[in-house]
Amino acid sequence: MSIVSKHWLNRPLWPFLILSLSPLVIAPVTVGIISSLPDCGLDEPWWELRHMQLAFLPGLMNFLPFLWLISHRTNVRWAALVAGVMGATRFALPQVSIALYSASSGGQLGDPSCSVSIFLLALLIPLMAAAWLVSIVVGAVVLRRLRMRPTSV
Repeated sequence: MSIVSKHWLNRPLWPFLILSLSPLVIAPVTVGIISSLPDCGLDEPWWELRHMQLAFLPGLMNFLPFLWLISHRTNVRWAALVAGVMGATRFALPQVSIALYSASSGGQLGDPSCSVSIFLLALLIPLMAAAWLVSIVVGAVVLRRLRMRPTSV
């Protein structure tokens, strides 16, 4: 890789840009996985806990901003840390929600293996969209503050 391309990627914008654009990949892949899961419900869709947890694994892409922690520039590492923590939170949100819902639902007609209803998605989708919007706002604030600080090598 040339010096120019290395320098081009070594900017605080990249961790936040990756985090902001990741739902363009994560959402369609996750929807595709969920639509292909075996349904164990009688009247509306219900899924097994482990299947739903696996369906949200594309969210691991939210950890990509941590790659910029290897940068030699302090402001890039700071941006990577903030974006990475927000990404980790965005990954954990559906995983924890699914686990809590499963633990409290009792399952479809008492079947404990069939414990995640489609009604969770009605709650989870707006929650994940809000987390995405918060990460964009926080990213803009952090980038603005980093821009006002002198660049340190």
